[in-house]
Amino acid sequence: MKKIFILTLFCILSLNLLAQYSTKQRFEFIHHLIKSNDFKEALIELNYLDGKTTSDSLYYLKGWSLYSLKQLTNSADNFKKVSKLSTFYHKSHFFAAYNYAHTQNYQEAKQVLTNIQANSNLQQLKSFESSGIALLERDYDLFESTRINSEIILPALQTEVANLNKLYTSLKNRKPKKMWLAGLMSAIIPGSGKMYAGKTGEGIASLLMVGSTGLVTWENHRKLGIKNFKTILFGSIFTIFYVGNIYGSVFSVKISNEEFNHEMDQKILFNIHIPLRNIFN
Repeated sequence: MKKIFILTLFCILSLNLLAQYSTKQRFEFIHHLIKSNDFKEALIELNYLDGKTTSDSLYYLKGWSLYSLKQLTNSADNFKKVSKLSTFYHKSHFFAAYNYAHTQNYQEAKQVLTNIQANSNLQQLKSFESSGIALLERDYDLFESTRINSEIILPALQTEVANLNKLYTSLKNRKPKKMWLAGLMSAIIPGSGKMYAGKTGEGIASLLMVGSTGLVTWENHRKLGIKNFKTILFGSIFTIFYVGNIYGSVFSVKISNEEFNHEMDQKILFNIHIPLRNIFN
């Protein structure tokens, strides 16, 4: 009986050592895949280990692979699981916050940043990232309260802090173009609403189309009368162009505002991303 117990214990210990060795070998292989930028293959290996181990290395490597594959929400969810005991704790949680911000999950991004236990060297980075997210939300009061006002700024943040302040000034001073005003302008002078939206070429084209069909309609009405087929035909075309010109002007302003905001968002995200790569890579 004693021999059977010893043999069983030996088998269990051997299997555990074999499993640990196998896991260690897999992690070494995963590191090799990531260094080779073969993130899809690395993710296959990591998904195999998921559930078999709950190590910080698993969550960090999975988060980094997903980040590199631009699967940002899943990446952030894994980064967020990295514990404070890990050497990758700060990198993981800062990147988790950035990934949430990039997917417009601003509340989660702010929560992750709030929970980060940052030392004095990383406190400025925390404030900087928070101010960037505030700017993405167009919360100017929050930006003012979180942005870095210190005279001594970390070298890795100096350029980006200056750029973020410039973006803030541009956003705050810009007066969004009004859709109703574009529609009214085009109702009075066809095409002028599109010019107001910054689409000068389209505005001139609208003016020419509406103006020419209007003149033809008026000429047929003067010569042939209102009930004549040509008058009705060109009048209908004129009406379609005229109404379309108003709708097009309103839509152009909407698109113009969206394009501006999208461009600014991309610049903000770019600026808050650079220090993360400089500091943690």
